[in-house]
Amino acid sequence: MRVEPAGPLTSRPGRSRMHGRRPVATEQLVIGEWSLTAAAWTDRHQHEETNWVLEGELHVTCDGRTAIVRPGEAVVIPRGALARYEAPRHARMLFVYGPSADGHATTDARYEELPS
Repeated sequence: MRVEPAGPLTSRPGRSRMHGRRPVATEQLVIGEWSLTAAAWTDRHQHEETNWVLEGELHVTCDGRTAIVRPGEAVVIPRGALARYEAPRHARMLFVYGPSADGHATTDARYEELPS
């Protein structure tokens, strides 16, 4: 058994409205927390990704369809799919990445700030 410190939600340079905590990685999964405030994030992974909304409202567009995901709901993005996550106001999520042969790499990443 191991206990991982949560640490604060912090932003990365150039992504002032996107915050995250250091994720916890096992041999098969990566689990973490992130948030968007009047911002959008687009990316693609070669693993399945699940985002469970803890607060706010998250608009997720994948394969030409948009879902509005609210607290207590989750959205699952298939591996290889391009997904856009948009929080018009604010959303805080728990993410789970499934098994990956590429080290859970991200491609086609794009950050965008929305009018607040």
